[in-house]
Amino acid sequence: MKNLILVVAAICFAAIVSAQSSAPVSASSAKPVAATASPAPAKSAAASIYGCPKCDFTSQKEGKCPMDKSVLVKDHAYFCADGTTSDKAGKCKDGKDMAMMDCKAKLMNSKKASKASAPASATPATPTK
Repeated sequence: MKNLILVVAAICFAAIVSAQSSAPVSASSAKPVAATASPAPAKSAAASIYGCPKCDFTSQKEGKCPMDKSVLVKDHAYFCADGTTSDKAGKCKDGKDMAMMDCKAKLMNSKKASKASAPASATPATPTK
């Protein structure tokens, strides 16, 4: 009986080892992923996000903020309070450091504000005693 168990275990071990090593794919026969897939489109300006330096408004298009009428600043660009912008950090005319536009933080703030401004009828009323 012990011999039978040893033979079955040896056969299982041999089957597992041979299954793992059978028919390996060589690197030369496999096609690269880039060759089979269509080329990715180049990043366009439409993928950029623009934010208002005064409020939490964000847009995918350049222009002016509809609330503050200030010029929208591209994400990760630097800006001053007087409206000047730059791709690199620097100093404003008043001597302060330029601030960086972080549209992701603005998006997070606007989502929190929209949840907070939900209508009162949507929240269940608490019973009073």
